[in-house]
Amino acid sequence: MLKISAIAETRQAALERAAEDAPYLRRLLARADERSFDEALADVQAIDPASGMDAVMQTLRRAKAAIHLALAGDDLSGQRGVMDVTDALTRFSCAALEAAMATALVSRGLTGAGLFAIALGKMGAFELNYSSDIDFCVFYDPAVFGGGETTPDQAAQYVTRDIVRLLSEFTADGYVFRTDLRLRPDPSSTPLAPSTRMAQGYYESVGQNWERMVWIKARPVAGDMDSAARFMEAMHPFVWRRHLDYWALNDIQAIKRMINSKSGQGGLSTVSPNVKLGPGGIREVEFFVQTQQLIQGGRLAELRDNTTLGAMDALVEAEMVGQDVAEQMKAAYCALRNVEHRIQMLHDEQAHTVPEDEAERGALARLCGYDDVAKFDADLEATRRFVQTEYASLFHTEAQDGDDDELGNLVFTGVDDDPGTVETLTELGFSNPSAAISIIRNWHRGNVPATRTTRGRELLTALLPGMLRAMGETGEPDEAFGWFTRFFDGLSAGVQTLSMLLAEPELLDDLVATLALAPRLASILARRPELLEVLVSGQVPLTPEIDADSDFETVLDEWRRYHREQSFLIGHGLLHGLLKATDAAAQWSRLADETIVEMARAAEAESVRRSGPAPGVWAVFAMGKLGGREMTAGSDLDLIVVYDAPDYEAQMWFTRFTQRLITALSAPTAEGELYEVDLRLRPSGGSGPVAVSLRAFEAYHNDDAWTWEHMALTRLRFVAGDDALGERAHGIARVAMAARAAQVDQTIAADIADMRVRLYAQKPGQGLWDLKMAEGGLVDIEFAAQKQMLLSPENEAICPDTLGAIEGIRASVPSEDEDWAALSECLVFLQSLQQVQRVAVGTDLVAGTLPHALKNRLCRAVGVPDFSQLEQRLSNMKQRAHDIVERKLQV
Repeated sequence: MLKISAIAETRQAALERAAEDAPYLRRLLARADERSFDEALADVQAIDPASGMDAVMQTLRRAKAAIHLALAGDDLSGQRGVMDVTDALTRFSCAALEAAMATALVSRGLTGAGLFAIALGKMGAFELNYSSDIDFCVFYDPAVFGGGETTPDQAAQYVTRDIVRLLSEFTADGYVFRTDLRLRPDPSSTPLAPSTRMAQGYYESVGQNWERMVWIKARPVAGDMDSAARFMEAMHPFVWRRHLDYWALNDIQAIKRMINSKSGQGGLSTVSPNVKLGPGGIREVEFFVQTQQLIQGGRLAELRDNTTLGAMDALVEAEMVGQDVAEQMKAAYCALRNVEHRIQMLHDEQAHTVPEDEAERGALARLCGYDDVAKFDADLEATRRFVQTEYASLFHTEAQDGDDDELGNLVFTGVDDDPGTVETLTELGFSNPSAAISIIRNWHRGNVPATRTTRGRELLTALLPGMLRAMGETGEPDEAFGWFTRFFDGLSAGVQTLSMLLAEPELLDDLVATLALAPRLASILARRPELLEVLVSGQVPLTPEIDADSDFETVLDEWRRYHREQSFLIGHGLLHGLLKATDAAAQWSRLADETIVEMARAAEAESVRRSGPAPGVWAVFAMGKLGGREMTAGSDLDLIVVYDAPDYEAQMWFTRFTQRLITALSAPTAEGELYEVDLRLRPSGGSGPVAVSLRAFEAYHNDDAWTWEHMALTRLRFVAGDDALGERAHGIARVAMAARAAQVDQTIAADIADMRVRLYAQKPGQGLWDLKMAEGGLVDIEFAAQKQMLLSPENEAICPDTLGAIEGIRASVPSEDEDWAALSECLVFLQSLQQVQRVAVGTDLVAGTLPHALKNRLCRAVGVPDFSQLEQRLSNMKQRAHDIVERKLQV
């Protein structure tokens, strides 16, 4: 164990010897007044606030130099113990703060009633280190503090800025203390000096356990002591809870785990440790004490000592810590604090790390009374190893995943970025760790709905290690974190979702992977986080039992909930390889068919209720991708509604029915939306009626339809309504297409070739990953197949799905089998990629922006080992398809 000894018998001799190793002490000897600590402190206490800012600043700085010199001499000669030094430094800081506040108030003509400062951290506990900054908060009581010529709030801010300037500004005489006001409530969004009303509201509503730890050491130090006492009394229930529930205890344990530094030989055996933050450091001793105070201090008033050593003794008295352990922890703490002081004597920096350079470490060792650097290194390691062992045994309940500690530091408390946490996130692959830390810190402050409750914040603390590890494992932690942020910010309440993620570690991993892979699904989850419950249940959603008497809006909402769950499960299964890309189209199309059937039934019921019984029969037909059962995530619905009725007036009824069907399928409700609906493939397109009579359907396709409309008609498929009407419409379509094929003045080939040229001009391809419109894409293959179908008078090759059509063509035109086999292979390849593409991003891909995990998923969808090979194969496939289609579309 470390044994810090005096380096000389007298104060002067110690300073002269130390000056050989410590540049800062050497400078002090050259310029500082040689006064005792008591003399210099008395000068500070005698400051006249009316003497002016400049005079006060000079007095404070010269007193600081004298005090540093005096205390260094007392410390190094053994005339003051380390805790006597910290006590003296703290008394000076309190006197300096009191003088600064009084000066600031007088300079602005204010009395100061209702304005006060609370010391926190080491300043509150009389434990300041040699070059410490000082943590304090300034508050004002709006019922007492008068702002003079300004509002109380403005006056409080002006005074606080003046205090900071008086203490922190560098002048020819140096500075007094670096000041830190960031332990005030929510420092990112509150003024320098909050009102007591605002502060109490914050701590009562969103105060966190780490802030309770901060306030264990709180102490009024300057200003209106009566107002300060009232505020401290109001803070008492927040700091000292009489009862802690399970989640509060769990949160404290999680904080402990997050503060842990990397364990293992490397962390403890380094010759250049951080004696404050590193494993076995000062923070661990403090946390050893404060955690137990936090848990038991609400019931046991004797534990409420705000000093580390006093609280350690109280824990012994309460039989919570053994006497031997406590004595050794106290000795280790004092030794580490001594080393910390001597590190800071070298350069007057707020540093805590033992120099790695052997010469500088030798200087530090000599200041600690060691002539042998190796012996110093060994004793320091032994001390830290003992502290780390006792600290690690503080809680026996470890994280659910035993690897959490291997992550390293994950500290999101306080106001500064913890260097170890920055390192941990960097190693996980985060490109901007500080940005992630800032966002998580805001979550902890209750700045999103999910963490506005205490339990929500505590659940977040428990989840963070596993969540961040999972993000690192995706290979795209920034992408995953960005989408998780949207997801988390969108939660209206977090306890249920966070509890579920904590109880189901595999679900957390699944969620993070989904967010990294698929921005589209991530966006859906952000809006509808309850979809996670569908994954947890492991059950296929049950089709809603829609009551015949249910009103139209209720039916729409119930079906949207069911559709949302089914759609999410399909997309999730496709994304994670649980559903083959080649099978996904059938699943999406089945869901769309099922939806059309139910929504058409609801639209009919509403039409009957409003307009009486249907005057005939109706049928809904799918076209396009739905007709070919080639739906992808987010596909719209190409539909035609055909009716057959003897009465001409029936048009009005079926028009209203179709409009209600469109509403049922596409209108957004409180439960979301289903599809976009496109009826432009009906006869006469956008200018015709939305519901087409069978007679009009027959006449149009026999007499007026363009070639492109018959191309679309190859995909006609009956979905809902009257079966007999469906058969009749299909028969009409087949007759019309056969008639076109049999025409003497054949124009099919020319029309299709011309149409493809027009499409190229109007919608040029967008590069390699444009799987649909670019040369050799899906539209090219569809054009070739549809041309061949329309040229077959007997309709033997007509099939609504393109792959089925090609198989029919291969059977009917065996001489071209090689070409059609190649197109079939290309079609499956492109459709498989498009399925993953659409569920992941919803639009055409830009390869440079693709998450790494999504690239891997695309490769798996088509059985290609890596992304570069995938892009090469895709390019070759499209080129080959384009060459074949070019030949087949020639007139």
